[in-house]
Amino acid sequence: MVDKIIFTVTPIFSIPPRGAAAVETWMYEVAQRTSIPNRIVCIRNEGYADFSQVSENCSIHRVGFSRIYKRLFQKWTRLDPLPYSKRILKIANDFPVTNHSVIVVHNSMKLYRQIRQRAPQAKVALHMHNAFEPKGIEHDVKMIVPSLFLKNYYHSFLPKADIEIVPNGIDLKRYQSDSAPISEPKIAILPDEKVIFYAGRIVPDKGVLLLLQAFEQLIATHKNLKLIVVGDYNEINKTDGGAYQREVRAVAERLADRCIMTGSLPPDQMHRYYPLGDLVVIPSQFQEPFCMVAIEAMGAGKPVLVSTRGGMVEFVKENDTGYHLQEPMTAETIAQDIVAVLYNAELSDIAKRGQNYVYEHYSWTGVTQRFEEVIHGWFN
Repeated sequence: MVDKIIFTVTPIFSIPPRGAAAVETWMYEVAQRTSIPNRIVCIRNEGYADFSQVSENCSIHRVGFSRIYKRLFQKWTRLDPLPYSKRILKIANDFPVTNHSVIVVHNSMKLYRQIRQRAPQAKVALHMHNAFEPKGIEHDVKMIVPSLFLKNYYHSFLPKADIEIVPNGIDLKRYQSDSAPISEPKIAILPDEKVIFYAGRIVPDKGVLLLLQAFEQLIATHKNLKLIVVGDYNEINKTDGGAYQREVRAVAERLADRCIMTGSLPPDQMHRYYPLGDLVVIPSQFQEPFCMVAIEAMGAGKPVLVSTRGGMVEFVKENDTGYHLQEPMTAETIAQDIVAVLYNAELSDIAKRGQNYVYEHYSWTGVTQRFEEVIHGWFN
C-alpha cells in the first residue's frame, strides 16, 4: 500500500498557480483531494512562503534559489552544488518517505531522469501532460497521461511502457454554483451583442492570431459581435522576441472596442468569465494533448468550437458535445465555422450535453479517484 506521495514539477511556477498553469493546477487539485498523505515540492516565486499546510494530508514545500546563487552557480559557473533535484530528495527524506512512498514527477523528463539517477531505488512515476520525445527514459517507465492521444503518442516511442490515462478536471462545486458572471467596467457588452471567447496562451501553437484575423473579417458583415481574449498578451515568446504577441496586439488595436483583451486571469476565477461568452473557440495549431479550457468552458455550459488536432476530439464530439473547426484551418474557415455554429438551432442543446458530459467524466473528485487506482495498482 502506498503510504505517501511526493508531487514535484519543473521549477517554473509556484503552487497554487496565480495564472494559467494546467500542470500545477492538476497537482494542487488532486493533492488536496487524495486520501494518501502527500507533499508538493515546487519552486518558490516572489510572494510565496517556503511552506504551506493545505490540509491534514497535503502540504507544499517551495524551493528557493537566491539571486546570488542563481547568478553564480546556475548562470556563470554552471556548477550547481545543490540542484533542484537534490533539494527535492532532501525534502522527501524530511517528510519522511518509506519503501512504500512514491515520487510523481510532472511534465519534466529531465527532472525525472535526475531523480532516478540520484535515487535509483525510489518508486517513481512520470506524469506527462504534453508530447515530448522521450529521450533517456527507460522502456518500462510507469507513465500517466491525460488522453488516449497522448498514450498512443508515447507508446509509439515506448511500446513496453506502462501508460495509464488520468484526465484533467474541474471543480464541480465552483462550476455548479450560482456565482454571477464577472462585472468589470472594461468589459462592456451590450444586450444584443454575441461574444466570441478565447482563453489561453498568446502563442502561435494556440492559434489566437488566426482567430483575431477571422474576427476582423466577421465584423465587416456582423455588427453585433464582440471578442474577448483572456491571456497574457505582453508575454515575450523567446523564439521570436515577442513578434507574435506584437502582431496580436496590433490586430486587437485595429478592432478597437470590438475586442477586449483581459490579460492573464487567476485560474480560480475563470468560471466567472466563461459565462460572458456565447461561443468559446479553441483554434489550436498543434496536437493539443487535452486542453483545460475546453472542459472548463463546457463545464460552464458554453458551446465550444475546437481544433481537431490532438486529444480534444475525445470529449468534444462533433454535433454532440461541441463542434469542430474544419481543416485546413485558416482565418477564412474559422470565420465560416463561427457563423455556422453561432446561429445553429441546436446550439443550446449541444452546450448542455457538453456540460453534462464534463460533469460526468471530469470532476476533480473522479480524477483523484482514478489517480489513486493507478498508483495503488502500480506500487502495491
